[in-house]
Amino acid sequence: MPKLMLIEELKEYLKIEYNRELKKRSRILRKENIDAFNNISRAGLSFNDIENRLYLYTTLTGERICIQFPGKESQNSIAMPLDFRPRLMYKDGSIMQDASFGFIWDIIEGIGRLHKDYLSLVATMFFYLGYMCRYEHITESYYSESVIVNKNGEIATPAIPIELSWNRLSISDDVWYSLNNYIQAIPIPNNQSISFEGFIKFVDLLLQNEDCKYFYRNVSVNGNVNYQLTNGRTNTADANLLVIDFLEEHKRISNLLNCFQKARGVPTFKKDEYPIVTGGIVSKEAK
Repeated sequence: MPKLMLIEELKEYLKIEYNRELKKRSRILRKENIDAFNNISRAGLSFNDIENRLYLYTTLTGERICIQFPGKESQNSIAMPLDFRPRLMYKDGSIMQDASFGFIWDIIEGIGRLHKDYLSLVATMFFYLGYMCRYEHITESYYSESVIVNKNGEIATPAIPIELSWNRLSISDDVWYSLNNYIQAIPIPNNQSISFEGFIKFVDLLLQNEDCKYFYRNVSVNGNVNYQLTNGRTNTADANLLVIDFLEEHKRISNLLNCFQKARGVPTFKKDEYPIVTGGIVSKEAK
């Protein structure tokens, strides 16, 4: 049984420094994951017809988080054949509604409304996601399902397990148990809720798809063989930090909206302000 950690113990466990070595390592881990996910076979699959689910995370509350592919962008005019989407299955077998980034911001806003004192912990977890901190490289065979999609919904049946060698978010059960306890079940539309652990692991796979799509667009479509992962996971996590920063009342709404407008929806976050939004849990290397 995991133990409940005090808030100060959580902050101490999560302390980390943003520095050049961390940034360099994150690019290595990101590229390894991009290769791993982009190499998953899509043979015989088609969006909204025959799809596949690959289950990658299970939470302490029994939620299972998978990726389902191919995604709808595989059928765009500029096709993204490797597009996927994360999905969350509850312990009772029901499925959480599909999520957009607006949906993610609504959840963050809900946490800020109900648990404002813990927003620095939420910000720290988004920093972890952005730079792949405390990720463990693992090779494992994962349960998968074949999904037939028709007008009546989806019919899922067991499929051949898929082996994946990837970098997976690996934080102790004590930390997840404690974060789930302090932040509690997060209400979402359709009378559903999601654990904080489930939320973070769901977002991890959402950000993974961002990395994969930007890599494919820059390298495979545009032929930029020198692409340095300047878009995707890190920028998207930073955009969420801007929202948290606003909820912590460090910025005005005009500052927040200007950041999104100037960056056409994917703004960056000032590195010098990582310690501010995380309440000092993330420090920054001195220049």
